Amino acid sequence: TIQPDTYSFLAQSSYFDRDDVALRHFAEFFEEQSHEEREHAEKLMEFQNKRGGQVLLQDVKKPEQDEWGNGLEAMQRALQMEKDVNQSLLDLHKLSSGHTDPHVSS
Repeated sequence: TIQPDTYSFLAQSSYFDRDDVALRHFAEFFEEQSHEEREHAEKLMEFQNKRGGQVLLQDVKKPEQDEWGNGLEAMQRALQMEKDVNQSLLDLHKLSSGHTDPHVSS
């Protein structure tokens, strides 16, 4: 399962845009990441539909936290989210390789 990182990045953007945090460049960075992750999800959904699959959406859970700490802590969390997504994609590739799907496993 690929986690809803776009939602977490959006939460981080909002956090860093608050007047009591006021780290504008972090807010902008996480907003861009949110858009990028959404685009990735849309592309994956489009690919799945083109390959005859069905997209089954699930409820989006609230991010685990409301406060994201300082910039370093937020970047460490973002890196972990990227690693988690990468592992999910590697798992998907492995699954498709087991089904000899040349469009995914090549």
